[in-house]
Amino acid sequence: MNKTTWAMVTFSVGLGLSACGEEAGGPTVEQVAKAYEMYMNVNLATELGQRIEVRGWEDFKPGCKSSGPERVKCITGGKVELMGFQGGEQTVPKPVSVPAEFDLEFEKRENTWVPVRAQKK
Repeated sequence: MNKTTWAMVTFSVGLGLSACGEEAGGPTVEQVAKAYEMYMNVNLATELGQRIEVRGWEDFKPGCKSSGPERVKCITGGKVELMGFQGGEQTVPKPVSVPAEFDLEFEKRENTWVPVRAQKK
């Protein structure tokens, strides 16, 4: 997957978690965390021959607000727990907690929130 197609991966809306912001029906915290993971893998980790997984988002604080028709922007805060992999092997024994560095924008397509943009803080 290249940098221009990362946004084409969709996420199911009905995961049973609350919306990440005041925007009723917006993406869940899990959806925002997974979009964050996907963005990091496409734009950062693959350049190093690595893969990153978001393993924990309990301290991840995205606030999502409408940014246009069928669009929400999620300003991230807090921390995510990341696990790195190199050649299929874990690079550290347990996930590392790091501050959220990217804000994400989602667009609703066919009743699904799709990440369309990420911006470094």
